[in-house]
Amino acid sequence: MSNPRFDASYRRLFGEGIATDDAESDRFFEAFYRRFLEHPDIAELFRDTDMRRQVVMLRKSFFHLAGFYITHSPSGEMERMARIHHQLGVGQIDYDRWLDCLVATVAEFDPECDEPTELAWRLALTPGITYMKLYEHFRSQPAS
Repeated sequence: MSNPRFDASYRRLFGEGIATDDAESDRFFEAFYRRFLEHPDIAELFRDTDMRRQVVMLRKSFFHLAGFYITHSPSGEMERMARIHHQLGVGQIDYDRWLDCLVATVAEFDPECDEPTELAWRLALTPGITYMKLYEHFRSQPAS
């Protein structure tokens, strides 16, 4: 499925390809975490976390989540992330907050972001987030 608004916004924010070592993407993800950690229960989850390391991990993980939009299949790294989040007891509401904060950060950093662009981000990331939310269900299903 084509999502040209997401693609264009993604390029404005991160350039072509996967910009996992870009200082500008660090600024984006640091701003995301400032917003995400405003939720007291989220802040508690990250209480003892090295946030510099967490930004690097999120930056890399984010591109696997975005890749799910393209491939419709989880990468090995995304499966690992889903398993860890499941073991940590990350709740479905936390994923919803994560997406809300990410979209708000897109609106902050993408000068051309508008409501249709925000919707495009939600449509692009929702399949991967749904996989993360329902990881245990997917894991227990026999391969077809």
